[in-house]
Amino acid sequence: MASLVRAFLGLVLLAVPIVVVTQLPRFFELANSVPAARTEAPFASPAPAFRLLDATPTAVRSRFAPLDDTVPPTLAPPDITATPRTTPRPTPTGERVVIGNTGGQGAVLRSEPVTGTPVSALREQQVLDVLERRNVPGSGDWVHVRTLDGLEGWVTGLVARPAPDAAQ
Repeated sequence: MASLVRAFLGLVLLAVPIVVVTQLPRFFELANSVPAARTEAPFASPAPAFRLLDATPTAVRSRFAPLDDTVPPTLAPPDITATPRTTPRPTPTGERVVIGNTGGQGAVLRSEPVTGTPVSALREQQVLDVLERRNVPGSGDWVHVRTLDGLEGWVTGLVARPAPDAAQ
Protein backbone atom coordinates (compact mmCIF):
# COMPACT_ATOMS: atom_id res chain seq x y z
CA MET A 1 0.00 0.00 0.00
CA ALA A 2 2.83 2.42 0.85
CA SER A 3 4.47 1.81 -2.49
CA LEU A 4 1.20 2.55 -4.26
CA VAL A 5 0.89 5.88 -2.40
CA ARG A 6 4.51 6.76 -3.27
CA ALA A 7 3.92 5.94 -6.92
CA PHE A 8 0.77 8.08 -6.97
CA LEU A 9 2.60 10.94 -5.23
CA GLY A 10 5.47 10.69 -7.73
CA LEU A 11 2.98 10.74 -10.62
CA VAL A 12 1.30 13.85 -9.20
CA LEU A 13 4.65 15.61 -8.74
CA LEU A 14 5.59 14.84 -12.34
CA ALA A 15 2.20 16.02 -13.60
CA VAL A 16 2.37 19.44 -11.91
CA PRO A 17 5.03 20.88 -14.32
CA ILE A 18 3.10 19.53 -17.31
CA VAL A 19 -0.09 21.23 -16.11
CA VAL A 20 1.77 24.49 -15.46
CA VAL A 21 3.32 24.47 -18.96
CA THR A 22 0.03 23.71 -20.65
CA GLN A 23 -1.93 26.31 -18.69
CA LEU A 24 0.72 29.10 -18.90
CA PRO A 25 -0.59 30.58 -22.20
CA ARG A 26 -4.06 30.95 -20.65
CA PHE A 27 -2.50 32.76 -17.70
CA PHE A 28 -0.80 35.26 -20.07
CA GLU A 29 -4.08 35.78 -21.93
CA LEU A 30 -5.74 36.53 -18.63
CA ALA A 31 -2.97 38.95 -17.65
CA ASN A 32 -3.27 40.80 -20.99
CA SER A 33 -7.04 41.17 -20.61
CA VAL A 34 -6.67 43.36 -17.52
CA PRO A 35 -6.89 47.05 -18.53
CA ALA A 36 -3.81 49.21 -17.95
CA ALA A 37 -3.76 51.60 -15.03
CA ARG A 38 -4.75 55.15 -15.85
CA THR A 39 -1.89 57.61 -15.73
CA GLU A 40 -3.96 60.77 -15.86
CA ALA A 41 -5.22 62.44 -12.72
CA PRO A 42 -8.96 61.95 -12.12
CA PHE A 43 -9.38 65.60 -11.13
CA ALA A 44 -7.81 68.94 -12.01
CA SER A 45 -5.20 70.38 -9.66
CA PRO A 46 -6.40 73.47 -7.79
CA ALA A 47 -4.91 76.90 -8.38
CA PRO A 48 -2.37 78.02 -5.76
CA ALA A 49 -3.96 79.74 -2.77
CA PHE A 50 -1.32 82.50 -2.58
CA ARG A 51 1.49 83.99 -4.65
CA LEU A 52 4.86 85.27 -3.43
CA LEU A 53 5.46 88.91 -4.18
CA ASP A 54 8.74 90.45 -5.29
CA ALA A 55 10.93 91.72 -2.46
CA THR A 56 10.30 95.35 -1.62
CA PRO A 57 13.30 97.61 -1.02
CA THR A 58 13.68 98.72 2.60
CA ALA A 59 16.00 101.02 4.50
CA VAL A 60 17.03 98.18 6.80
CA ARG A 61 20.70 97.21 6.56
CA SER A 62 21.31 93.91 4.77
CA ARG A 63 22.81 90.96 6.63
CA PHE A 64 25.22 90.31 3.76
CA ALA A 65 27.86 92.53 2.22
CA PRO A 66 27.59 93.36 -1.48
CA LEU A 67 29.50 91.09 -3.84
CA ASP A 68 32.92 92.44 -4.87
CA ASP A 69 33.89 91.23 -8.35
CA THR A 70 37.52 92.35 -8.27
CA VAL A 71 40.09 89.58 -8.51
CA PRO A 72 42.41 89.21 -5.51
CA PRO A 73 46.02 90.04 -6.36
CA THR A 74 47.16 86.46 -5.79
CA LEU A 75 44.86 85.18 -8.52
CA ALA A 76 45.47 87.94 -11.03
CA PRO A 77 47.59 86.95 -14.03
CA PRO A 78 51.16 88.23 -14.01
CA ASP A 79 51.74 91.53 -15.72
CA ILE A 80 54.79 90.35 -17.63
CA THR A 81 54.51 87.09 -19.46
CA ALA A 82 57.60 85.16 -20.33
CA THR A 83 58.24 84.64 -24.00
CA PRO A 84 58.14 80.97 -24.83
CA ARG A 85 61.46 79.54 -25.87
CA THR A 86 61.54 77.37 -28.90
CA THR A 87 62.72 73.90 -28.13
CA PRO A 88 65.38 72.72 -30.52
CA ARG A 89 64.30 69.89 -32.77
CA PRO A 90 66.46 66.79 -32.60
CA THR A 91 68.83 66.56 -35.51
CA PRO A 92 68.98 63.44 -37.57
CA THR A 93 71.89 61.11 -36.84
CA GLY A 94 72.43 60.51 -40.54
CA GLU A 95 71.07 56.98 -40.15
CA ARG A 96 68.02 55.98 -42.12
CA VAL A 97 65.66 53.09 -41.52
CA VAL A 98 62.88 51.56 -43.55
CA ILE A 99 59.66 50.07 -42.17
CA GLY A 100 59.69 46.32 -42.71
CA ASN A 101 58.93 42.98 -41.06
CA THR A 102 55.23 43.87 -40.78
CA GLY A 103 53.76 41.52 -43.38
CA GLY A 104 52.49 44.49 -45.38
CA GLN A 105 50.54 45.91 -42.40
CA GLY A 106 52.83 48.87 -41.71
CA ALA A 107 53.53 50.32 -38.27
CA VAL A 108 52.23 52.95 -35.85
CA LEU A 109 54.20 56.14 -35.20
CA ARG A 110 53.70 57.02 -31.50
CA SER A 111 54.29 60.20 -29.50
CA GLU A 112 56.26 58.27 -26.85
CA PRO A 113 57.70 54.74 -26.75
CA VAL A 114 55.40 51.85 -25.78
CA THR A 115 52.20 53.62 -24.60
CA GLY A 116 52.33 56.96 -26.43
CA THR A 117 49.33 58.12 -28.41
CA PRO A 118 49.36 57.21 -32.11
CA VAL A 119 50.61 60.07 -34.29
CA SER A 120 50.43 58.52 -37.73
CA ALA A 121 50.37 55.25 -39.64
CA LEU A 122 53.54 54.22 -41.42
CA ARG A 123 53.38 52.08 -44.54
CA GLU A 124 55.64 49.15 -45.36
CA GLN A 125 58.94 50.23 -47.04
CA GLN A 126 58.57 53.85 -45.85
CA VAL A 127 61.98 55.50 -45.32
CA LEU A 128 62.56 57.44 -42.05
CA ASP A 129 65.39 59.52 -40.57
CA VAL A 130 66.65 58.28 -37.17
CA LEU A 131 66.84 60.92 -34.43
CA GLU A 132 67.54 58.73 -31.40
CA ARG A 133 67.51 55.12 -30.20
CA ARG A 134 66.30 54.01 -26.79
CA ASN A 135 66.05 50.66 -25.01
CA VAL A 136 62.90 50.40 -22.89
CA PRO A 137 63.18 47.62 -20.29
CA GLY A 138 60.50 45.01 -20.88
CA SER A 139 59.59 46.45 -24.28
CA GLY A 140 62.79 46.31 -26.30
CA ASP A 141 64.38 48.87 -28.60
CA TRP A 142 62.49 51.95 -29.78
CA VAL A 143 63.62 54.38 -32.47
CA HIS A 144 62.81 58.11 -32.51
CA VAL A 145 62.25 58.92 -36.19
CA ARG A 146 61.19 61.72 -38.49
CA THR A 147 59.22 61.09 -41.68
CA LEU A 148 60.04 62.85 -44.93
CA ASP A 149 56.89 64.96 -44.27
CA GLY A 150 58.38 66.19 -40.97
CA LEU A 151 56.30 64.13 -38.55
CA GLU A 152 58.26 62.93 -35.51
CA GLY A 153 57.55 60.00 -33.25
CA TRP A 154 58.63 56.63 -31.96
CA VAL A 155 58.46 53.26 -33.68
CA THR A 156 59.42 49.88 -32.30
CA GLY A 157 62.84 48.60 -33.27
CA LEU A 158 61.28 45.34 -34.51
CA VAL A 159 59.96 47.07 -37.63
CA ALA A 160 62.76 49.65 -38.13
CA ARG A 161 65.18 47.93 -40.53
CA PRO A 162 68.37 49.52 -41.91
CA ALA A 163 67.69 51.30 -45.19
CA PRO A 164 69.26 49.61 -48.23
CA ASP A 165 71.27 52.72 -49.21
CA ALA A 166 72.79 52.94 -45.69
CA ALA A 167 74.16 49.38 -45.92
CA GLN A 168 76.36 50.22 -48.92
